[in-house]
Amino acid sequence: MAEIIVSIQAYCKILLHAVKHPHCSVNGVLLAEDSKSKDRKVLKFVDCIPLFHLTLSLAPMLEAALLQIDAYCKSRGYVIAGYYQANENLRDKELNNVAKTIGRRIQENCPDSHIFMVDNERLHPESVSELYRIYSPKENSWKQEENKETVTEETLRTAAMLLSSQSFREVDVVDFDNHFNDITQDWRNLQINQMLEKCT
Repeated sequence: MAEIIVSIQAYCKILLHAVKHPHCSVNGVLLAEDSKSKDRKVLKFVDCIPLFHLTLSLAPMLEAALLQIDAYCKSRGYVIAGYYQANENLRDKELNNVAKTIGRRIQENCPDSHIFMVDNERLHPESVSELYRIYSPKENSWKQEENKETVTEETLRTAAMLLSSQSFREVDVVDFDNHFNDITQDWRNLQINQMLEKCT
C-alpha cells in the first residue's frame, strides 16, 4: 500500500468546503500527481476540487463535473485519485452508499484511490489531528485505514489558523453547485491557493 501525503492546499480546501456548508453534506475529489508506475510508493494529493453541497448524487451533474475535472487534470499531469465527503449530521462519519458508489467510479480509473470521510466534530481550531477517516479499496469493498497520518504539523497549524482567525470568511469556496448556477465562478478556487501561499 502506498504512503499517502495530503498537501496543505488539498487539506485546507476540504476543510473550507465543509466549514462553508455546516448544515449540508458536501463532497469533492482529490487530485494526485499522476504516476504511471504500478508500484507507486507515495500517493501525493496535491489539490482538491469541491463538487456539491445541495445534492451529492445527481448523476448528470456529477458526470459533467468529472469530465471538466478530468480535462483539467490531463493539462496539469494530475489524476483523480480520491473522494471526500462530509455527511449532513454532525455525528455521522460513516461511509454511505453515495461515497461507495462515487469511490468505485474513481477506482475504475485509479486503482490506488481512497475515500476520505470527514469527521464534522473536528471542524474547529482546537482539533489537533486529521479531520477525516481514510478508506482504501479491499476485495470489492472499502476498508478503513488505521492510524494513517497523511499531513504535516504545518498543515494542521495552517488549518487551525484559518479557522481561529476567521480567514476563511475572506474567500468563497466555489463548488460545482455554485459553478453550474453561475459559470463565471471558478471551481478551481485559485484565490484560495493564493491565500494559502500567503499563510505558509
